[in-house]
Amino acid sequence: MLILGGIVLALIVVELNLYYVAALAAGAALTLIVAWQFEAVLIIYSMVAFIPWGRTPDIAVGGSGVGKGLYVSEAMLGFLLAIWVGKYLLGSLPSDRISSGFYKPLGLYIAYSVLNVFHSYVFWDSHINRNYQYIHVNIIELGLRILSAGALVLMATSISDRKRLSWITAFIMIPGVFNLLNAFFRAGIPLVAPWWPLITLLPLSYSLVVLLDNRMAILWRVLAAALIIIGILQIQVFEISWVSGWIGLAAALVTVMFIRARKMLIPVFAVVLIVVIALRPVLYQKVIVESKEGGDYDRFALMLGGWRYATTFPLGVGLGNYRSYNSFYYGEKWNTTSYTSAHGTYWQHLAEMGIPGTLLFVAILIGGFRWLLHSYRRLPEGSSKRFLLAAMGQMAGISTSAFVGDYIIPTYHNGGITTFSTTVYSWMIWGLAVAHVRLTREKGDGPIDINSQLEYARSA
Repeated sequence: MLILGGIVLALIVVELNLYYVAALAAGAALTLIVAWQFEAVLIIYSMVAFIPWGRTPDIAVGGSGVGKGLYVSEAMLGFLLAIWVGKYLLGSLPSDRISSGFYKPLGLYIAYSVLNVFHSYVFWDSHINRNYQYIHVNIIELGLRILSAGALVLMATSISDRKRLSWITAFIMIPGVFNLLNAFFRAGIPLVAPWWPLITLLPLSYSLVVLLDNRMAILWRVLAAALIIIGILQIQVFEISWVSGWIGLAAALVTVMFIRARKMLIPVFAVVLIVVIALRPVLYQKVIVESKEGGDYDRFALMLGGWRYATTFPLGVGLGNYRSYNSFYYGEKWNTTSYTSAHGTYWQHLAEMGIPGTLLFVAILIGGFRWLLHSYRRLPEGSSKRFLLAAMGQMAGISTSAFVGDYIIPTYHNGGITTFSTTVYSWMIWGLAVAHVRLTREKGDGPIDINSQLEYARSA
C-alpha cells in the first residue's frame, strides 16, 4: 500500500508541480509509521546513534571558524521526541510509569540550564566584547542537554512489554561490542564512534555480571570472559593513555565486582598490582610521558580554572560562553590555558553553570545511582537485575571518565554535536534501566516478575 500510494502521489506531484505538498505528505506518512512502530524505531536508533553521519549543512560556526551541522544522533532523536510528546498528549504511552531518582534533579537541572542562558545575556561581563557571544552556540548547548534528558525519558516511558525490552537491551549493546571488535581485529570498518571506548562500558560491565553468575550457562560465561579480555587488552594495554577510557573501564569493572562479588576484589587487586609492576616501563611511557608530551596535563590547569570561574561567577558565565571568556581577558589574567573548553564535564559545568548548576548535575548522577542500587537489591534474579548492575557499572565508569573529558554532556567547542553520538548512550542506558524496573515491578512491597523467574530457571 505504501509503495502504490507513493507511486500515485509521485505521478500527481510531477504532473501538478506540487513538490511541497509531496514533502508534507511524505513527512506525515513517516511520522505515522514511526508513531505506529515506535519501539521498533527505538531499536534502530539504539544501533545507529553512534555513527556520526547524516550531517546537515552548517548551522553554527561560533567564532571558531569550524562549521557544525546536525547528525543523525540529534536529528533523529529530536524527531522521536516530537512524536513522543504527541503520544504522551494522546495518552498512547504505557500507563505504568514510575518515579525514579533521575527525574527530579534532571528537571531542576534543565530548568536551571534555561535560566542560565538568560542570565548570561542579562549579566554579561563588561570586560568581554558582546560580539563574541554567539546565540546559536548557547542554543545548541541547551539543546544538547534537553536531548540528553529526552533520551532518558524516552527509553524509560515508551517500552510496553518485556519482549521489546529484551530486544532494545540486546541492541543497545551492539555499538560497543562492534567498535571494540573493529578496533581489536583491525577490521578497518569506517563506522567508528567518537570516543568509542566509552560505549564499551555497558557490554563489558554486563559481561562481567554474566561471568560472575555461576547460574549462567558455561558457554555464555566463556564468551563473556573472552569479551572482557579483549576489552582489557585493547583499552587498557594496546591503546592506553591518560584519557583513553581505561580509567572509566577500571571503575566500571570494580563497581560491578564490589556490588556482586566483593570478596574477589582483594585477589584481583593483587593480580593487577603484579601486572602493573611488571609493565611499569611501558605504562610510564604510554601514560606519563606521552600524556605530558601531548598536553593532556593541561587538564590540571583547566580544573583549577573551572573552580576559579565558579568562585568568581557563582552562577556561571553561561552555556557555550567558556570560549568567549577564556579566549580573552580571563585566560590571560588567570594564567589558564587558551583552550576553548574545559575538557571535563565537571569543570565545564563549574565554569559555565556555576556552583548551583554543577550540584544539580552531580545530583542526577548520585540520585540516579542510589535509586538503581536500591532497585537492584529489590529485583528478583534475572535479566533485569543483571542489566541494572551493568548500568551501575557503566554509570560509575562514565562518571569517573568525565573528570578528564566532556563525556556525559558534550561541549560545542570540543566536538560537541559530533560527540553527542557517543554521550547519548549513557542517557539511553539509564532510561532503559528505569524501564527494566518499571516492567519488572508489581504492586506490593517487592517486585515479582514471572518472566525473569522463568528465564532464571531456564539458565540455571
